[in-house]
Amino acid sequence: MEKIVLGSGKIYVLAYTDEIPADEVIEVDGNLLGLIQGGASLEYTPTFYEAKDDLGLVSKKILTEEVAMLKSGIMTWNALTLDKLLSTATITSTATEHKLEIGGIGNYVDEKYVVHFVHEDATDGDIRVTIVGSNEGGLTLAFAKDKETVINAEFKARPSDTKGTLIIYREEISLTDAQKIAADKILIEAGTYVIPTANQTDQTAKTAWVQGAVDALIVNGTVATVTFSVDTYSVALKSNEATGTATITVTEAV
Repeated sequence: MEKIVLGSGKIYVLAYTDEIPADEVIEVDGNLLGLIQGGASLEYTPTFYEAKDDLGLVSKKILTEEVAMLKSGIMTWNALTLDKLLSTATITSTATEHKLEIGGIGNYVDEKYVVHFVHEDATDGDIRVTIVGSNEGGLTLAFAKDKETVINAEFKARPSDTKGTLIIYREEISLTDAQKIAADKILIEAGTYVIPTANQTDQTAKTAWVQGAVDALIVNGTVATVTFSVDTYSVALKSNEATGTATITVTEAV
């Protein structure tokens, strides 16, 4: 289904440490760069070199360069925001002040950040754009008497994996209730599995289609309830552990 995309979103930024964290780790208030004004734009520009003979009978084209940029205007910001945007910035903080020193070639730090844009759409599904890079747009602060000060950030993407990926674009698929139920089911045969553990205050259940006769479903040493339905065994997987993962052991009936 094609989408009609309306509206802006939020940008989250956190230091890159060799892997891109899960959405729930990134999308917290502490990583919010600031509220956006003027929306955000994603640009991907490939550069090609084409060699061909004078008569145009033969040709060969290769990709020589590719540039990806995520740009946005940041309306709400502070010194901590600027520290993430400037590669020559040094910040020191006290109980009463943030002090940011900017500039000096010798102060340059080649730090990479995970830059994560989220466009929320309850109807057609959310869109997420993630790059690894840093702001290369410099800084302009215009303090005008009749207009808010907006920082124009320009994050240039760098490869985030061995394939050279510059942009990770993900969009949720709008599903019917029946499709959502089907997508939330997993097929289990006899064996041992590990699933994320629900915490005690926000428990979640996972439904499984169990193939073949099942004697017991054991979650971290506790036998779980097995209920029967037409054609399949429907097994609710739920853990009461506060942290870590749940080990699921499925054994065949004797």
